Amino acid sequence: MTDTPAPPTPPATPGALRPKPLIHQGVMLAFPTPIAVHQYPDTEALNAHLKQFVLDWKQQEPGQHRSNVGGWHGPDSLLPKLGEPYAGQLAQMFMGLARHAFSTLVEGEPQLTQARVEAWANVNERGDTNAPHVHPGCPWSGVYYVSADPGTGGRIVFTDPRPAAIMTHHAMSPWQTTNSPSIEPKPGLMVVFPSFLYHAVEPHDSDEPRISLAFNLR
Repeated sequence: MTDTPAPPTPPATPGALRPKPLIHQGVMLAFPTPIAVHQYPDTEALNAHLKQFVLDWKQQEPGQHRSNVGGWHGPDSLLPKLGEPYAGQLAQMFMGLARHAFSTLVEGEPQLTQARVEAWANVNERGDTNAPHVHPGCPWSGVYYVSADPGTGGRIVFTDPRPAAIMTHHAMSPWQTTNSPSIEPKPGLMVVFPSFLYHAVEPHDSDEPRISLAFNLR
């Protein structure tokens, strides 16, 4: 049985976005999965307002059960309920980081005239966690940390999205050990990633709630 060669990549149609080749030390990094991480400065006042807003809202809403194992998952109407100027500021922060991640993959600018941002709040108490999940129906998702104590767990953990990459157990296979990055939550930190990327949250280990805001680009 002979291997069947892969078909040639069709040329891009006029006006279509073209992939941006990523070359590192002479090695092409194919099928990259960017995870953009940015620590926004001077967010103390913003986070104080968001923390009180979310905790007050939590008292009024029963919450939803999605990926959360324990914890409070608010409705996805956070931004309209939050109002300006905070809603616009958060949407701009998320969109800016999503554009940055986008720019590492393709040449050209995304057409986002019809795009909208939806968001919801999460509150994890001691022992609460989130099971592995994806966000279907959108290209980019993100999380912004409002309140989190360093060293108290609650890290976001990503899983290699290529199932075939982890099927081979071999001394020269790095896929099981190098492709499950995790990020420690810190107030003012935002993480943006492809929505198809499986992610989970480790158990929270503090009496102070871990408060985060989640985003989807629709």
